[in-house]
Amino acid sequence: MKILGLHACFGSKNHSPGAAISVNGKIVSCCEEERYNRIKDSWGKLPNFSIRSALKLAKININQIDLVVSTGVTVKNFSKTIEKYFIEEFNYSPKILLVHHQLSHIASAFYSSGFKEATCISLDGFGDGKSGLIADLSLKKGIQKIKFIDKKDSLGRFYTLITEFLGYKTGDEYKVMGLAPYGKNNVDFSNVINFQNSNWKMNSSYFIDRQSVYLNTYSKKFEKEFKKYKRSPNQKINQFHKNLAASAQAILTKSLLRGFNYAKNLSKYKNKICFAGGVALNCSAVKEIIYSKIFKEIYIPPNADDRGLIIGNAYLGSVYLKEKIKKLDNPFLGSSYTDKEILVELKNNNCKFYKTKNPSKVAANFLAKGKIIGWHQGRSEIGARALGNRSILANPQIKDMKNILNKKIKYREEFRPFAPSVLEEEAEKYFETLGHKIPFMNCIANVKKNNAAKIKSAVHVDGSSRVHTVNKKFNFEFYKLIKYFKDITGIPVVINTSFNLKGQPIVETPRDALMTFFGSGLDYLIIGSFVITKNKK
Repeated sequence: MKILGLHACFGSKNHSPGAAISVNGKIVSCCEEERYNRIKDSWGKLPNFSIRSALKLAKININQIDLVVSTGVTVKNFSKTIEKYFIEEFNYSPKILLVHHQLSHIASAFYSSGFKEATCISLDGFGDGKSGLIADLSLKKGIQKIKFIDKKDSLGRFYTLITEFLGYKTGDEYKVMGLAPYGKNNVDFSNVINFQNSNWKMNSSYFIDRQSVYLNTYSKKFEKEFKKYKRSPNQKINQFHKNLAASAQAILTKSLLRGFNYAKNLSKYKNKICFAGGVALNCSAVKEIIYSKIFKEIYIPPNADDRGLIIGNAYLGSVYLKEKIKKLDNPFLGSSYTDKEILVELKNNNCKFYKTKNPSKVAANFLAKGKIIGWHQGRSEIGARALGNRSILANPQIKDMKNILNKKIKYREEFRPFAPSVLEEEAEKYFETLGHKIPFMNCIANVKKNNAAKIKSAVHVDGSSRVHTVNKKFNFEFYKLIKYFKDITGIPVVINTSFNLKGQPIVETPRDALMTFFGSGLDYLIIGSFVITKNKK
């Protein structure tokens, strides 16, 4: 059967629309709208481009879809709204099934993991009236919901509140996480969050149930009590701001550790856990969860936030139709472009370029010489992090590389760190991964002190890195690049950051890559087999 997992934003409070296609229980395409319409997060947008792209990649048309699955089970007449959308946009509407937002998050994690059974937990801002769910999932026994977490106790909303209070926008929570290591955990949040029965409770008087993403989440009471920590959007960051970020990160981590223990006590399955929802993107907290060893194995999908609802919805469609479900083979489920298509774009834009038989080797040589490159290969990866197909790459050995990337390439805040991609078999030599593979760049690990100086520009101020382990099976071309780099330098690590500029989505097409290349300080761009240079000669 052919299932379309849908996430459509019919209101301005929704974000990250997209579409995924499942064929006989296997996810074959996954497309995020922001990659195609070039609007980051795409608040209030419909997935017009992503549906068409997902169908094209699956080599089917809308009339061949047996079932459309969407979240929004608590929204009145939502099936009719979706049906009307499909008829107006595609002149046809397949059968529609609605599921719960939190259940979709859990399904996206569990069914893509390959686990036979696991404790599952979702935590985010909120969706379908709840901010989380604890459940037991089994391929044989199905789904057993254990406990929903109320919207008023949302950890995601708390972290968003802190993000806004520090002068950033909703969606910029990762900036707070990056700022936290510069501060001290000395802000008292005991009136905002308190702990009861091994779990957390929020004081609602500090929050506003806002009606628009453009309004603040924090109340006047919060503003009055924490006034000295408030930052205006363009204000220079001071120690108070750093301390607020550090304290928010600390209490979020404390809450998660309690929550995971709580979930383990409620669950039948004690060894493995699947974690999804926007809070699962907090790599710093995930590090502490892994180091705590509450569970032996943890799986977080590459698109753990609302970008992953489309995969969760597609999987729940397979559950509904009683199909045998297949795990996610790899995260490269977006669009790709042939050398012929790339060549047309290069000629149309009068680019200076040459073709190579070994782009990975060329890239490694550039990096070894200290050059910064744009790297655009194969099908685009899903989720918020570049996993080696839409990446900006640099040499971590160079002392000032972090500052160069932030100032001349990404045009972003100077405190923000960059992630290392490392050969999987070499990871434990450089990072304290405890044997965990981290193929989706969704966990921070401490850097081993004896090797930290060798990759200085990929190490954050607290001695940690957001690690990305790379193996041959997932991404052979990127693996080769790092291997060539090791052959030249002795270091099996490269800096890998998303191929975009501040405030923009990750590039999708060759044209997007060219616009970013010529609009930044990148030295070279490699798209497919082509090497593009800014040299006029």
